[in-house]
Amino acid sequence: MIRGALFDMDGVLFDTETLGMELMPKAARAYGQTMDTALYHRLLGVNEHLSRQIIAEAYGPDFPFDDFHDQFLAYFLDIAKEGRLPRKPGLVECMQGLKARGIKIALATSTQRPVVECYLQNTPELRDVFDATVCGIEVPNGKPAPDIYQEAARRIGLTPAECVGIEDSRNGLRSLRAAGVVSVMIPDLIPFSDELSPYVDHCLTGLDELCALADRLNWWSRKV
Repeated sequence: MIRGALFDMDGVLFDTETLGMELMPKAARAYGQTMDTALYHRLLGVNEHLSRQIIAEAYGPDFPFDDFHDQFLAYFLDIAKEGRLPRKPGLVECMQGLKARGIKIALATSTQRPVVECYLQNTPELRDVFDATVCGIEVPNGKPAPDIYQEAARRIGLTPAECVGIEDSRNGLRSLRAAGVVSVMIPDLIPFSDELSPYVDHCLTGLDELCALADRLNWWSRKV
């Protein structure tokens, strides 16, 4: 039975990864560097520690990562505080549908908690949705390790196998697979591909399809 839904945030709940394609290269330019799409995609779904390593490989060990990272976050926080973060289509209906079915909801994001709290506080429809949140580096190992999804399931009192996890990035999908969560991809910037298929149990086109998937999985579990 599916009793829990574990959500990534960026690219799944908010259309922030498209926005990030504008804002992260802008932050890089402020510190004398350029950022192509391939480098940006490598940074999707990873925590700050791994981001630091990737940026050091790209720009060298002397690049001022902390200043760059703070500038990037400042761009996003300004938008969030104005309530202008773009929501993914079907967000409200999806959350209401899960709640109506008694499915617990957790957030499992590599984004730091102060940023997550700013996003949620300025998004009224999400303020009281989550039964638990796991953010940033609150687990020993970030995505693609399984830690964050295992911890999210634990915090809502379930096993990973009782949960669906919703992701859009390769690192996030690998994390779901390693955790033993039913893996759902809703593609954002990165399309579904044969290379991703080992990590994906179900591929949906949007959040509006998630409740129906949970219904089908639970119907099937009662039949076997």
